[in-house]
Order: sequence, then structure tokens, then C-alpha cells
Amino acid sequence: MFSKTHELMIGSIFALRTWCKDRLPIENSLIAYDLILVLAINNYAKNNISIKELFASVPHSYTAVRGHYLRFVNDGWVEHYLDESDKRIKYVRPTAKLIKTMNDYAAAAQKILMKNID
Repeated sequence: MFSKTHELMIGSIFALRTWCKDRLPIENSLIAYDLILVLAINNYAKNNISIKELFASVPHSYTAVRGHYLRFVNDGWVEHYLDESDKRIKYVRPTAKLIKTMNDYAAAAQKILMKNID
């Protein structure tokens, strides 16, 4: 049997998952969710990440990652830009739209998960 604390935490995790489903462009895909998290982590750390590095940073097939990535680009969630010193390298970064959503996500996660931790 789950402890009472676990029951509250599982409920909170489910609430956070519902928030993600309703607001993040993940389409119930862990591939899309992983890509968004990697982009957010690199954005907050002020790291440049190339498209090649992004694709290699998640444990999913290139084809599946590429499909989600192209949808993110087409829907205005991310943009790519060239390296100034080596034009062969394309970097990717979240747009203001994704940055705002990720800031909202972090605030929601803190509120939802912390309310049941004493």
C-alpha cells in the first residue's frame, strides 16, 4: 500500500502532467517532452546547442526527433541560427514563446509539487 505522502505526491505529479499536456507542444510524446527539457536546460545555462547535439541528447530515433523538431520550428517554438565563426554549424534556441511557457511550467511545477511537501 502507498503511504499517504506518496498518494499526495502521485496526485501532484498527475496534476503537473495534465498542465504539461494542456500547455506544452508535446502531443503526449516523451520525445517532444525530452526535446523541450533539453532546450530549456541549455537555455537557462546559456549554452549554445547545435541541432546535431540536440538530436543526440535524447534516446530516440533520429526520424522521430526530426519530426518533432520540425513541428517546433514550424509552430514558432524554436528557431535555428548559424555559428558566426563556422557557418556549417546550426544552433537551435527556444523562441520567446517557448521561454515564457517554460517559465510558466517551472512556476506551476514548484506550486503543484511543493504544496504537498512538508
